[in-house]
Amino acid sequence: MSPRLRLPPLALAFLLLAACGRHDRPGDEEQVLHQGVGADPNDLDPQIVSSNQAAAISMALGEGLTNYDPADLHPVPGVAESWDVSADGLAYTFHLRANARWSNGEPVTAEDFVFSARRLLSPAFAGEFAYMMFPIRGAEDFATGRTRDFGQVGVRAPDARTLRYELHRPAPYFLTLTAHWCWYPVPAATLLRHGRIDQPGTAWTRPENFVGNGAFALKSWRQGEGVVVAPNPWYWDAPRVRLRGIHFHFIDNPDTEERAFRNGQLQITSSMPPGRLGAYRGTPGGVLRATPAFETDVLYLNLGRRPLDDVRVRRALSLAIDRDALTSAVLRDGSVPAASLVPDDPHGYAYRGEPRLRFDPAEARRLLAAAGFPAGRGFPPLELSFPNGGLAGPLCEALQQMWRRHLGVDVGLVGQERRVFIDNVHAHRFTLSLSGWIGDYLDPMSFLDVYLSASGHNDPGYRNPEFDQLLEQAAGTAGRELRYERFQQAEAMLLRDLPSLPLNHRPNLHLVAPSVHGYADNLMDMHPYPAIWLESK
Repeated sequence: MSPRLRLPPLALAFLLLAACGRHDRPGDEEQVLHQGVGADPNDLDPQIVSSNQAAAISMALGEGLTNYDPADLHPVPGVAESWDVSADGLAYTFHLRANARWSNGEPVTAEDFVFSARRLLSPAFAGEFAYMMFPIRGAEDFATGRTRDFGQVGVRAPDARTLRYELHRPAPYFLTLTAHWCWYPVPAATLLRHGRIDQPGTAWTRPENFVGNGAFALKSWRQGEGVVVAPNPWYWDAPRVRLRGIHFHFIDNPDTEERAFRNGQLQITSSMPPGRLGAYRGTPGGVLRATPAFETDVLYLNLGRRPLDDVRVRRALSLAIDRDALTSAVLRDGSVPAASLVPDDPHGYAYRGEPRLRFDPAEARRLLAAAGFPAGRGFPPLELSFPNGGLAGPLCEALQQMWRRHLGVDVGLVGQERRVFIDNVHAHRFTLSLSGWIGDYLDPMSFLDVYLSASGHNDPGYRNPEFDQLLEQAAGTAGRELRYERFQQAEAMLLRDLPSLPLNHRPNLHLVAPSVHGYADNLMDMHPYPAIWLESK
């Protein structure tokens, strides 16, 4: 084996800078964006898509009543050109654009949104994001089968261009909810030609069948390769769309993706190998985007499996984790240790209560002994599953070593292909799993409602009526100060019961070519494509 040439950091930085120049090429004049989106998506159905990477495709193909402002994510008009909110915050009336169209030229109507709400909330559809509609009157009862009459759900279409939502409690973040992809309308006529309203995974999302209402239309979708979209001429704001196409590339390995960027094959990556951060930080031009994220990496614990059903064991596992060492010695990507679950948000929420996550091996050993496993004796073998690629493996190896060293506990590691991993976690086919959560809207509720008993994302299987009631009270509280106080109480309950073990708050890390304009960094990593264009310097 021949030795590899090791370049000094400065030389590497110059090489990377030269490589970045390849993105400023005449092809940019064609306005075709090439973007990495990680692994293959589980679907292109906006009511099924479950990852932020796949959501990028959904945001090209569809649009909600509201949209995200690229800079600070405040809600701006989308399919709805305006809206009215009742004085008590319990009714939202949206006025749809007269020129809102599907990609087949048919008008988008208020009834399309009623149909889509019924589909997402249908118990047989089992939509993971159905709980995001639970502020709507009667939505939870319909989704959980307590009523079969959708007429009891507070979604109305008085006419083709008027849509009204009636809530059972105030939801100050409601206008941001309606920008989320799970609220996008789905085309009833197209969908019903390929299955029932509550039937997931049908052929309606194949390129030859797909109909959307976004700025782009689906041209091709090849498993293991990518998705290609072209401008939708029927989009209501089509004249503002400058991109003439987007190629979404499925590349699940950060190193492979980074090489594709250097070679000029990508203009935006979905991730960044931490080992290359130092070199890119030395290059001018803003190629490396490293910004705070509304995100927490966590370990999910399957509470239905022994001994994880014992809170003393869960606390022992948490106390034996040196989160400072994980971020400084393993991740080295700008992550910060998590002392709580919810990241600080720009509206002023920051957890200040007790308990807080800490590293205390002595207390961990005491708790494990109290649970019947002194020095780890008699502790059953556990498995920690994780998605292959990136730093997931090294992170899990570090956790494995910490538990062995501090508790005498052996945990096996199981790496899985990302789609298999996600399916297994959602089906509760795991004992411990390395996961993460990115807020769907800028509010503590976006992290806490995951653990509601009826949440489709409650992968640990946490069931606590007291928590459900407290979160319901917090969500319906109008005043921010009292609302945040109740959120603090709810988060304290989670940190006491530990259905998951928060590890760190990770930043957004991307490589973005200098020719990409209108791509604004923000906490939720949302980038509406009508605002983006290519221009070589």
